[in-house]
Amino acid sequence: MRRGWVGLAVLAAVVLVVVLLREPPAKSPEPPPSSVAPVVMHADRVTPLGSRLNWREVPLPAGIEQAHRSAVDVERAVFPVLAQDGTHRLVTEDGAEVARGAETLSAMVDGTRLVVHEAEAGRLSTVDLVAGARTGQYTGAKPGPVAVAAGLVVVQRSDQCLVVLDAATLQPKMDRCTPDGTTISLLTAELDSVQWREVRSGEHCVRWFRMGAALTPEVLSTGERACRAAVLLHTADWELTADFPPYEVGVADPGPLMARRGNIELILDANAVNVHTCGGRVYWLSQAVGAERLGQLVRWAPGQTRVDVLEIDEGSASPPRCVNGVLNVVTHGADRPRLWTLAEP
Repeated sequence: MRRGWVGLAVLAAVVLVVVLLREPPAKSPEPPPSSVAPVVMHADRVTPLGSRLNWREVPLPAGIEQAHRSAVDVERAVFPVLAQDGTHRLVTEDGAEVARGAETLSAMVDGTRLVVHEAEAGRLSTVDLVAGARTGQYTGAKPGPVAVAAGLVVVQRSDQCLVVLDAATLQPKMDRCTPDGTTISLLTAELDSVQWREVRSGEHCVRWFRMGAALTPEVLSTGERACRAAVLLHTADWELTADFPPYEVGVADPGPLMARRGNIELILDANAVNVHTCGGRVYWLSQAVGAERLGQLVRWAPGQTRVDVLEIDEGSASPPRCVNGVLNVVTHGADRPRLWTLAEP
């Protein structure tokens, strides 16, 4: 009998050893990894650089008005002028008239298509710059902000509705209206799409949208800071934002302008106006002053830790434009405005 008990004890010990070998004791759960603190850096401000770039001065025609509304690319140029009879016109570099109206005209170029905006009258027209013929006109509700990109003209009809038009004919393609309690703002044109944001009443965060030629609004993925920003731009895996200015006397422009990728936060500027990409770089106006918002032209290349202050001549600059990949900048010296282009920005 003792042998039987001994045998059972030995067998139980063997089974226990096997179980221990097969199933090691459970480890205590590891704490979740702590979030990585952002690495915040200030970009170095380098100046001057403008004299080493291939700037080209574009001669302005007689009667030029608001030269910053001109549009120049590598093949053609369109200028707003005030004729002797008091009419406002858009003319090409050889003086040919392409549009006229009762107020200063804004020229927006998308490829070979010119979209003419009469803001006060609320009229839009489109001109084929190759054929020199008007191909469409929009006489719907008085438009507010207008953005042109990717063959589309998007008009903000109200604080809740956008109208999407075909840039070639200005025929409506679709409407986008938000539900009650949601407003649309900050309609802008980027390289291949238009962009806007929608704010829901009672929510501290907003949603940003973009839409290209496919006519499908796409929600942009943003972080907590971007969802409350006045400026949002994505380029080369970087997210650029600028906050709304605080309600303080003397603060008029969004800022600071920050670039983020991963846990890196790069402060580019204390304030920024008209932030857009052109030729793979980001351009904006810094330290803008006065009603015309004249300031310093600045640019940043994604990945760099410096920003370049571009001094073209002695005058301050108007907000830059990107026309078919060509940078347009107007400087204002003591005597007259001067229009400059950079074909490889």
